[in-house]
Formats: sequence, structure tokens, C-alpha cells
Amino acid sequence: MARVKRGVTSHARHKKILKLAKGYRGKRKNVFKLAKNAVMKAGQNAYRDRRLKKRTFHQLWVLRINAACRNHELRYSRFIYGLELAGIKINRKMLSELATNHPEVFEQIVNEAKKVLPPEGEAPDLKALAKRLGKA
Repeated sequence: MARVKRGVTSHARHKKILKLAKGYRGKRKNVFKLAKNAVMKAGQNAYRDRRLKKRTFHQLWVLRINAACRNHELRYSRFIYGLELAGIKINRKMLSELATNHPEVFEQIVNEAKKVLPPEGEAPDLKALAKRLGKA
């Protein structure tokens, strides 16, 4: 039986890794052993940071919404509670966009949320709220 030579396979594998390491500094771009480690580490960082990016953006949106709410004498938590009571379903990304680029529209949303909010520290009157929203 003829022996199996693996030169073609390993050459292709090496080429694939070195292609991924293109642009790295020093020997990490052209020495397979170093390139392999660098590509593996880069993959781990990319995987982790794709999730971190979502978290960071969510924090940014909340920060922007809070700053815009404070301009209208309302805290972020009360604003979100008011949106929930009013039945307004807008995600934080869009609220952030409205707060930064369209403050007049954001002000209308804040006013709608303020209308349905109960006084500070009190639970809402659900029957009156349902009547006001026409859901009786």
C-alpha cells in the first residue's frame, strides 16, 4: 500500500492561517507557529468583544436617554416606567436617536409618559389608566 503524503494538506492549512495573520507585525505574519497563536488569540478577542460591544452600546443609549430626560425634569427609571404604562414600545436605541437628533419628537414622547405617571412613590390607579387609554 502506498504511503500518504500530507504536504498538500498542511501547506493549504498553513496558507489559510497565514492569510488570516496578514497585517500582523513582526514574525507573527509569516511564521506559522507564531501566526497560529496570534490568529487563535484574535479569534477569542473578536468572539468576546462582539458581545461586549452590545453591552457597551446599551449603556451608551441609556446614558443618552437619561441625559435627555433630565432636561425635561424626569429620571430615566420613571421615564421607562411611564412608557410602559402608556403602552409606548420603542427600544432604547431609537429613543437615544430621537433624543440626540430629534429633541422635539423626544419631548412629545416624554410628555406622553409624564401624563400616565402616578405621583412619585404611589402605585398607578389601573382602572383610571385603562379608562384614559380606552382599554376598558
